[in-house]
Amino acid sequence: MIELSRGLRHLAWANDRFFASLAELPPEALRVTYAPDAWAVDRLAMHIVGSSEWYRYCLTGAGWTDLAPPTTSDDVQALRRYLAELDAVLIEQGALDDGPVTFEDERGLTTALRSTILTQACMHGTEHRAQIACALAAAGFEAPSLDDLDLWAFAAHERAGQAASAD
Repeated sequence: MIELSRGLRHLAWANDRFFASLAELPPEALRVTYAPDAWAVDRLAMHIVGSSEWYRYCLTGAGWTDLAPPTTSDDVQALRRYLAELDAVLIEQGALDDGPVTFEDERGLTTALRSTILTQACMHGTEHRAQIACALAAAGFEAPSLDDLDLWAFAAHERAGQAASAD
C-alpha cells in the first residue's frame, strides 16, 4: 500500500527551504502580488502557516493563533520555525491509521478522512508556494526555484542524506 509519509516529509522540506529563501529577500518583496486582486507575498506566506494550523486543528483539535503577515526577514524566520513545528505534527499524523476525523468548521461538524486532510496540506502548500514565486518573478525579485523544491530534488536530498549517514 502506498502511504503519505514521503509526501509529508517533502512538504516539510520544501516549506523550510522556501521560507528560508523568502527570508533572504528585502522587505519590499513581501508586498508584491502577481495580479491586481491577488494576495501579496506576505499574506500568502501567512496563509500557508495558518492553513497548516487549520489542518492540525482538524486532525488533533489543537487551536490556532492570530498570525500576522510578515514584514521583515525576522518575521519570515519566525513563521518558518512555526511552520516546521506544524509540519512535524502533520508527519506524525501521517503515521496513524487512516480513518474519519470529525471537526467543527463554518458549516458545523464535518467529517473527513485523515488522508484527505493530509493530502490537501501537501497540495495546498505547493499551490501557494507557486503563487509566491510568480509574484516575486513578476515584480523582478529573484524567486525561489520551484524546480529545486520538487519531489525529484527531494529524492536527491534524501539520497545525499542517506549517503552522508552511511559514512
